[in-house]
Amino acid sequence: MTSQQAFEKVSLTIEADVLHRVRDRVEPGKVSAYATLALRRQLERDGLDDLIGELVEVNGPLDAEAVARYVDEWR
Repeated sequence: MTSQQAFEKVSLTIEADVLHRVRDRVEPGKVSAYATLALRRQLERDGLDDLIGELVEVNGPLDAEAVARYVDEWR
């Protein structure tokens, strides 16, 4: 048994330079798939922001020096 993905058609207003860059990057007809991927990634980031907010609420503010060290390590 396979599940079918539901789709909805929407109208978006996108800054022209952003849209031109996307069209240069993806195959014709693939802008919607690219936008869906970008929206999924943003939702993941939003979820991480929510988690960080909850952790700060429970444990107090983040140690700025520790955050800077981890950022340097990740780069």
